[in-house]
Amino acid sequence: MSVVDLLVPELTSGDAIGAHTLLLRDVFVEQGASVRFVVEQPSSLADEVIVLSAWKKPGDLVVLQHGIGSQLAATVIERQLPVVLNYHNITPPEFVEAWDAGHVAGLRWGRRQLHQLAPFARRAVADSQYNANELIDVGFSDVRVAPVLWNVRELGAGDTNRGDPVVLFVGRVTANKCQHDLVAAMGALALTHPTARLVIVGAAASASYRRALDAYATRLGVAERVEFVGAVDDTTLASHLAGASVFVCLSEHEGFCVPVVEAMAAGVPVIAYGAAVLPETVAHAGIVLGDKSPSTVATAIARILDDPALRQDLIERGRLRAEDFSPVNSRTATWAAYDGLVPE
Repeated sequence: MSVVDLLVPELTSGDAIGAHTLLLRDVFVEQGASVRFVVEQPSSLADEVIVLSAWKKPGDLVVLQHGIGSQLAATVIERQLPVVLNYHNITPPEFVEAWDAGHVAGLRWGRRQLHQLAPFARRAVADSQYNANELIDVGFSDVRVAPVLWNVRELGAGDTNRGDPVVLFVGRVTANKCQHDLVAAMGALALTHPTARLVIVGAAASASYRRALDAYATRLGVAERVEFVGAVDDTTLASHLAGASVFVCLSEHEGFCVPVVEAMAAGVPVIAYGAAVLPETVAHAGIVLGDKSPSTVATAIARILDDPALRQDLIERGRLRAEDFSPVNSRTATWAAYDGLVPE
């Protein structure tokens, strides 16, 4: 039986990379392989977990999850191990350095490691074509695309709330995701829909950015209409999706953006700013904006709130697009991306 080592700095189910790695394990097991997790920090989520310091003999296939600089990547480089890089993108440091200086070193380290890993890569698997293009530019020669593996929840139907309109965003509260633009849009939306609320679900990656958002909402006079929920469990997330009128993502850097797919699967119309991977992930299934000035975003939100036919059309197109990333389709694409790499 072939042994596959999945290298991930921290194996947790609460982040997209950790959840993806757990599901990737299932794909390899279904194909008859034995899987071990190699981590920097101990984890109780799986039985076959090896801490990096105890990892002496690599398996038949080594797969490195890469989204920030890590000692795991440094070990692969030092040992010159043949590796498959599963790339989840690295946020350019300039997006966050003003708010989260402590995070910048890891981002810069991760980007340097991309160049160092390229000579040892048997193949690279990217979450999106956007990510694949970045790897090709860095020097990876064999790059395949397979979407993030994600847990499908019982999401229900969007907009079960019959009270005030709810504008929803799900994701870490951090500068590259541009929650400040969402707050600004709510100031403009208040002119036509004064009872609309903005709900932001996700942990704060930067306390200073989070405080700035509170101050900004107060200055715009919308503080009572902006709610920061923080990190939530799956049941609570499903409830927020079910109560949403529209999902709005104005992020300037995403490598895939699972929350957009979750929103489409839940029947929530999506508005996204056309940056990074978002046009690729949303495709034809939502409103993709060429600019995100407050008036532009507010106008797009108002169109969905006021036009039932448009809303229904976006719901239907969103559900069809989400099906492209269904578990069956995503697993099939993932196994195809690793075709020929696992010894019989």
